[in-house]
Amino acid sequence: MTDTTPAIRLLLADDQLLVRAGIRSLIQTLPEYVVVAECADGLEALERTQALKPDVAVLDIDMPNLSGIEAMRQIRTVSPETKLMVLSGIDRREVVEAALEAGCHGYLLKDFVLAELQLALDKVMDGSCYLSPKIQQQLLDAMRTDRREMLPPPQLTPRQEQILRLVALGRTTKEIARELSISPKTVEFHRAQLMERLGVRDVAGMTRYAMQHGMVS
Repeated sequence: MTDTTPAIRLLLADDQLLVRAGIRSLIQTLPEYVVVAECADGLEALERTQALKPDVAVLDIDMPNLSGIEAMRQIRTVSPETKLMVLSGIDRREVVEAALEAGCHGYLLKDFVLAELQLALDKVMDGSCYLSPKIQQQLLDAMRTDRREMLPPPQLTPRQEQILRLVALGRTTKEIARELSISPKTVEFHRAQLMERLGVRDVAGMTRYAMQHGMVS
């Protein structure tokens, strides 16, 4: 920011005074940004955003009177130019997805460091979306899981079904080999093929698949 470039104006909303103070002190070290308002609940955040039209509203999720998610929905109507960023300790998938649907441009977890805070704010102001790495990974994992669940189950040979069921029942490689009268190497070969075909990485994944598809009770 140059001397002639106006600072980017932030509204900060969190119901915990100490948290707000800590975040404000960090933002004060970033010369491009200035906190123009602090709010203790979602309703106040909505009213102050409507009055001040800040460049960015940084909101917690769990606040009294009006949640951060509902506040964002309404802010989009009363101040559509204001960018929305969540700063929360909540990382549950359903909450993150609700925040994104409400229009947030960034979701930062409260275990951030200063460099990540600046990166998130910069990306939000540039019109990009910023998600904490943990949030990104959770959403990617969920998408992969959803995709697998939407796909029809892979076709397994009778032998593969036998081995999958026995693995899910807790049998060892040697026990499976003895029960099916095949070599342990053959069991390992089928197990490797099963993991690849089912899209799982370990015995726990094979067991979950078998239980989900009624192969064991």
